[in-house]
Amino acid sequence: MEINSNHSTYGAAFRQKPIFFMSGKETVAFFEGKLKKNMTLQEDSCTLGSNDTYRRQHTTYEVSDKKKGRTFLDLDFLIKDETSSLKGNLSDKKDVDFYNFSIPFNRTIQNYFGVQIYMDMPEGCDYDLTLYDEYGNQVGKAEWDGEGRKTLTIPNWDTNTNKYCIKIENKNGEEVSPHDYYKISFKVTENKEQEKTDAIREAFGNLHGAYSRKDENWRECLDKYNEVLMDTEKNYTKEMEKLHQKQFESLPEEKKYKGGRTVDELLQDMAEGKTLDDVEMEYVKIFANLKDFEKAQQKAELKHDFSEDFVKNLESKGISRDELDGMQIKIESNGNVTVSGIEDKEVREQVQKLVEEKYSDRMYQYYTGIADSVGNLSSNTYQYATDVQEVRRYLKGVTGEDISLENLYLTPDGKIGGLPEKAANLINKTKDNAKIERIKDALINIIGHNRTSGDLGIPDFTSEFQFSNGAFSVADSGFTVDMAALDRRLTPQPHDNMYSDMYEYSFRKVL
Repeated sequence: MEINSNHSTYGAAFRQKPIFFMSGKETVAFFEGKLKKNMTLQEDSCTLGSNDTYRRQHTTYEVSDKKKGRTFLDLDFLIKDETSSLKGNLSDKKDVDFYNFSIPFNRTIQNYFGVQIYMDMPEGCDYDLTLYDEYGNQVGKAEWDGEGRKTLTIPNWDTNTNKYCIKIENKNGEEVSPHDYYKISFKVTENKEQEKTDAIREAFGNLHGAYSRKDENWRECLDKYNEVLMDTEKNYTKEMEKLHQKQFESLPEEKKYKGGRTVDELLQDMAEGKTLDDVEMEYVKIFANLKDFEKAQQKAELKHDFSEDFVKNLESKGISRDELDGMQIKIESNGNVTVSGIEDKEVREQVQKLVEEKYSDRMYQYYTGIADSVGNLSSNTYQYATDVQEVRRYLKGVTGEDISLENLYLTPDGKIGGLPEKAANLINKTKDNAKIERIKDALINIIGHNRTSGDLGIPDFTSEFQFSNGAFSVADSGFTVDMAALDRRLTPQPHDNMYSDMYEYSFRKVL
């Protein structure tokens, strides 16, 4: 179903506004009378991953209506409906929020349009909004627009990139109130630099036309299109470097890094827990890849802030730091916690109880952010693996038993089949509940991927940690299945068609 029914044909009208199509969630909300203008999306933090995790792509955004009830939409909806916005907040001065979204129109054909992001902030607050592309490159920082808000335009350096992540953080580190809300909104504009991507559209159009006509020389068009893609990749890198240099030059002189250490060396210092000064941090934030920066920060937090908090909690119970040295903690996908490496049984039980009651979810987030076996997965496979963790813990909590995910299926009316009665009633009959909505999405994703992965099995992993010299570190335990084979099966390669030998950018995707 089209959002913009007045522009349902190509031509002159097409260039005024892109063609949007409703997602499944939007279609349901529309027919239930819940889709309207000026809606406020509120993030619901009901999942294992919090919104300070940049790879959490399937977030639950809730819209409440006293008369109609709740509906749950994706952030992409805000690009389709410019009257609506996302309401969010920073819980404290060090909090960081991430939001993932995709451009909801075909950029290869429709790159006549640009997308702007706006952020309204609480009075007296100054937050940074930074944009990253799907490769983790920093590609924009919002600036004041003279109207009391910050804005940025998503760069149109190519027609291939459509996934993005925005990061919101407290600019000056001043105290904030969790009741101070910011507002994120989008606006579709004319792409004033559309000529930069004209060559891509033209080359793609020629290729598509030749292939559709079954022209025997269609591969010549493919070669020309590949040449354009390679040139675009070089230009993308050039534009990004130009942007970074411009951002660096715009810094006050006292904040320009003049040291000789590379970004990688500074990130290594950060990962080891060495404090970067303000100048070094500004430099790293401009030039570092999002994945590398977040991993270094997670390592530092786990090693210092988290470890210290964990130890102090146990010391308040009469357990000394020395008694913990050499311990190992394992958190299975169903949430079961095992503690080893401690001789005293009572101490082991105290540690286990503490992890279960207070630290399990947080440690899981550290593991997925640090362990290479998880962090290096492609977007599709990563979501599959983390959905398995989400669902297994939830079902174990609801039923008290481990449920085989291999035997689940979708019924003709869209319900989840193969669940025990208690869980089935809860998941299939509950309405207007953010947690259930998230679990349904995860179950549908698992069922679809399990059908594709077949005999390879469910991607399961255990979050493992070791404690030595007063600090935690991740012990990467890998997966129970062949993840390389699973990734290949979930991302089938095209054969004998116009896409089979199409050039792919050398950038590595992190979203």
